[in-house]
Amino acid sequence: MPVVLALRKVSKSFGAIVIANELDLVVEQGEAVGILGPNGAGKTTLLGLITGTLTPGGGRIEYEGRDIAGLTPERRCQLGIARAFQVPQPFGDMTVFENLAVAACFGANVSQREAHRRSLNILEQCGLADQANEAAGRLTLLNRKRLELARALATDPRLLLLDEIAGGLTEHECRDLVALIKQVHAAGVTIVWIEHVLHALLSVVARAVVLYQGRFIADGDPHDVIKSPKVAEIYMGIEADA
Repeated sequence: MPVVLALRKVSKSFGAIVIANELDLVVEQGEAVGILGPNGAGKTTLLGLITGTLTPGGGRIEYEGRDIAGLTPERRCQLGIARAFQVPQPFGDMTVFENLAVAACFGANVSQREAHRRSLNILEQCGLADQANEAAGRLTLLNRKRLELARALATDPRLLLLDEIAGGLTEHECRDLVALIKQVHAAGVTIVWIEHVLHALLSVVARAVVLYQGRFIADGDPHDVIKSPKVAEIYMGIEADA
C-alpha cells in the first residue's frame, strides 16, 4: 500500500528534555494506528510535529512521499492532514453548522456552496443535524467531541489525527463515538489515534506503537503490544524480564 505518513529520524527537544529521539515510523494508506505511552511521553507533541504547530529539531516528516518541512499548518490541512484535539476547540459563539462551513471553506479550500453541501452531509454523519443551529459553546461534552471530529472531517482529510477523543465520555457515549470513527476509517481515511481508553482504541486500530523516553519501544498487533512485559513495566511498574 502507498505510504501516507513517514517519520524519518525525527527529533524534538525542549531544553534538556528529549521528546523525540530520531523516531522512525511509517503509516500506510488505510491503516488505523494507535499511539500509546505514559503521560508526558510526548504523544501530543508528536501530533504537533506532524501538523506543523511544532518544528522538529532534526529529521524529515513526509506526507504522501513529500517532505512537508516548512509548510504551515494551514497548508498541511489543505493537503489532507486533519487533527481533532483532546480538548474540543470550537468557535463557541458560532453555530455548529457555521463551525463546519468555516472548516470546509478554509481547511479544504472549497467554494461556499460546496462547503455548505459538505457541512450538511457531515452533520448527518456525525449525528449533529438536530444541533445545526445551536451555538457550539452550549453543546454537551459528547456533542463537542462529535463537533471536533466533524470539523476535522469537513476539511476532507486523508490522514486523521485523533488526540484522546474518547476521554471523559460515558461508556455509552464512547461506543457512539467509536462507531463514528469506524465509519470514517471504513471510508478509507488513514487514522493515527492517541488514546488512554484502551477498549475504544482496540476496537478500531489494527496496529499499536508505544512511545517512551523519546523512542518507539513496541510496534505491532495492539493486543500483543499491551501484553508485552516491557509495556507492562512502563504502565504498571511491573519489572520486565531481562
